[in-house]
Amino acid sequence: MKDAVDVRILCPGQNWMNIGSLLANGMGGYRSPLPDGSTIAAVTGTPPARLGMDGPRLVAEGRYQFAITTPTWALRMACEGKGPYAEPLPLKAVAGFAHDDRLALAVRTETGITSLGQLRDERRALKISMPGREMGHPARWVMDEILGWYGFSQEDLETWGGELLNDRPRSQNSPDAVPADPSFDAVFDEAIMTVRWQKLTTLYDLTFLPLDDDVLRRAVAMGMPAGVIERGRLRGVDQDVPTIDFSGWVLYTAADTPDELVGLAVRALDEQKDTVSARFTGPTRPLTSPVDMREVCRDLPVPLHPGAETYYRDHGYLED
Repeated sequence: MKDAVDVRILCPGQNWMNIGSLLANGMGGYRSPLPDGSTIAAVTGTPPARLGMDGPRLVAEGRYQFAITTPTWALRMACEGKGPYAEPLPLKAVAGFAHDDRLALAVRTETGITSLGQLRDERRALKISMPGREMGHPARWVMDEILGWYGFSQEDLETWGGELLNDRPRSQNSPDAVPADPSFDAVFDEAIMTVRWQKLTTLYDLTFLPLDDDVLRRAVAMGMPAGVIERGRLRGVDQDVPTIDFSGWVLYTAADTPDELVGLAVRALDEQKDTVSARFTGPTRPLTSPVDMREVCRDLPVPLHPGAETYYRDHGYLED
């Protein structure tokens, strides 16, 4: 690179800004190989969840050079043109981050509901805490798919007298945040490693609804892997609960991003890995294990960008 460049890293939301800001700092600074006058920006925005889902398209169009999204299977869908992505997008992985999450469908035990099929058949009027469509959240997109497979929709719920609560906390990991409107009957959402779910399961008796085998098969066929909320992971989970896996954060870039620039991003992560890890601590940390350079380059949903792969191999992190 001879001419100054403007590098933009899309990292909507507090968690990803913690990573993106350190990457930006590591890519620049003293003795950076970037040409003089170059800029590196970690960018957030609103609504953050929609930016996360739109990120693959925005990166493919060149509006950003890098971005982070979750769950990792969302990036694979984008590259294959499945689900919410109308056409395949030319993207490559740069690094993955450990993030152990599931979609959770929980109802207050006093409702007596034990399955979504029962909710459909009895046409129960429930107040449900769930991301609204205006948020553009992947959990909401998934829930629309799931409800459709069970034969009903949000509009049906509302016709039955139910209500969608606009109560998702601004920060799911804040100990001071109210986890849900106290009038709720159900919470359909992800981020089960957070303080929110710890508080919900401590304050209320909840029953976790399993997804039926035929629904899970349809999800897997679309590209969403099945997962399990393990017995004992949260209060009220008295047996393994089949659901959809929501794990993983992935840093990615366009397939045609210059190798040198991608390698610089990986070098920045390597140099900043301990500082990144230090920003996520405690039993409810969203980054569920420290950054390990031998792990961030493995088990990714799409192939590594050649510039990233070269860095990992040259530094002994990735071997045949």
